[in-house]
Amino acid sequence: MKRTIAAILSAAMLVTAAAAAEAPSSWAKSAVDTARNAGIVPEQVDQAYTQSITRADFCALAAAVYRTWEKSGNVKSVDKATVSFSDTKDEDVLLCASLGVVNGVGNGKFAPQQKLTRQQAASMLHRLGNLRKHAKDSVKDRMPHVFADGADIQAWARSDVYWAYNSGVMNGVSGNRFAPNNSYTHEQSIATMLRLYDTKYAEVPSGETAAEYAVVMDDEGGAGARSQMHIENAKGKKLLTDYKDTKGTFENVTLLGVWAGVTMENGTKYDVVNLKTGEKLEDYCILVADGEQAGWLCPMDITKVTYGKDYIALADGTKSTATYDRMTNFKDGKAVVNVDGKTIRAIDTTGKTLWSMNFAFDRSKMEIRDGAGDRFTVWGNNSAAIIAGGKRIASSSGGLYLNQYSDTYIYSENTGYYALYNFKGKKLTKTYQNAFDEVGQNIYSHWINDKEYEYIRCDADGTNKVLFRVKCPNGRPGALPTDGAGVYALRTDEHTVTCFDRFGTTLGTIKQDGEITLEPTFENGCVRVMDKLYLPTGEEI
Repeated sequence: MKRTIAAILSAAMLVTAAAAAEAPSSWAKSAVDTARNAGIVPEQVDQAYTQSITRADFCALAAAVYRTWEKSGNVKSVDKATVSFSDTKDEDVLLCASLGVVNGVGNGKFAPQQKLTRQQAASMLHRLGNLRKHAKDSVKDRMPHVFADGADIQAWARSDVYWAYNSGVMNGVSGNRFAPNNSYTHEQSIATMLRLYDTKYAEVPSGETAAEYAVVMDDEGGAGARSQMHIENAKGKKLLTDYKDTKGTFENVTLLGVWAGVTMENGTKYDVVNLKTGEKLEDYCILVADGEQAGWLCPMDITKVTYGKDYIALADGTKSTATYDRMTNFKDGKAVVNVDGKTIRAIDTTGKTLWSMNFAFDRSKMEIRDGAGDRFTVWGNNSAAIIAGGKRIASSSGGLYLNQYSDTYIYSENTGYYALYNFKGKKLTKTYQNAFDEVGQNIYSHWINDKEYEYIRCDADGTNKVLFRVKCPNGRPGALPTDGAGVYALRTDEHTVTCFDRFGTTLGTIKQDGEITLEPTFENGCVRVMDKLYLPTGEEI
């Protein structure tokens, strides 16, 4: 028995030693060595580098940095609060809490062993950074960055994430994402804490890759005149100047990476040109959804209609060798195509089949609406049906309106009466009269009276929350202005624009003395109201 216990203890010691001796990843090794030499890496963090860090261990890192700053006189004068938690007496945790760097989780608890998320790390880093002497926290430092998954960032962390990114303390992850709810590893924590500890280690935010090509407006037209525009490369050189008799000026241009769809001859001629290779498809146009890296090259001859000759086009300038009969645009890398009038299938950007189903599609009798990705609504024969994920989700002789942001649809129960349903057929809201529309992610507007609309948030489980009640004297409101990543702006009265996120949390309000006569718009995550630009928090830039 003694030998068995000894063997177990020996094995446990070997496992512990192996974890402690684990080397950092190649990208992190230099940062870990530098931080260790600076004396800001506590022993419990200086191991198991690729494992998730806990809230308590991140506090140990933060406390080490603060104490180093304090010794060198590099901190502001702060009145430390008296703090206690029922589930920890850790001195580092209590120090960080007393400084306002970290908060508890409620009910007098801290949850020291809970895994830290990336957005929690950003918040702690921002608060700690503001304790440094001469620290600045300007509007410029908190300028928005529109992450692809920015809708998942919680309101309490949004400014912190922007600050950490702009300061070069925290980077995003692949695909211009921040992954706010992902856990944070020991080596990631050490590397970012080092960047905060001394700004010379901070990394310049990579930002968005400069667009290789851009459309420049020469004349917006108006009063019956057609718009005029041209294409420039990243160096500002005008392109396609020798294209037919256009001199490089077109009535409309659609870009998909290196593909350019151009409109000419009073809107009667459409061509697609590969700006890198010079490949030309006459009588074709580009169909692409915002943010997608794939789209369709479709026949566009105004004298005839052609089906089944659509190419998949990728932003890198390649296209499929096969042609398809497109039914929906690409969204999230998926689209639906008609096979033979009896079968439809969803494909990815390589043309690979994701699912197929029997579905008799007759263009002479049916119309595709709300089509995007692998889902669409088809209308015809005095009925409507929703197809999604290879299944018939709903059918009705009344109106069915497929939503774009979630697995829900709006059903016209009777003429002029609407309600929200999920894909399982569960009713999520009460029935609304006259108008009910999806205007954002889980956000809907509905008619109250001839001059007022109400905005609500409805979760997937049917939980409803009234957000705003606003006057709409000019008729039915449309989709909310958005940054494209879960932040919205709504003119809530004549002098106020309210910014909020997809969770329904208000981020800030923008007030002007004069009447706001134009709808707000977004520019790189910032909100333009009339002639001024603001952060979503309401701060003027």
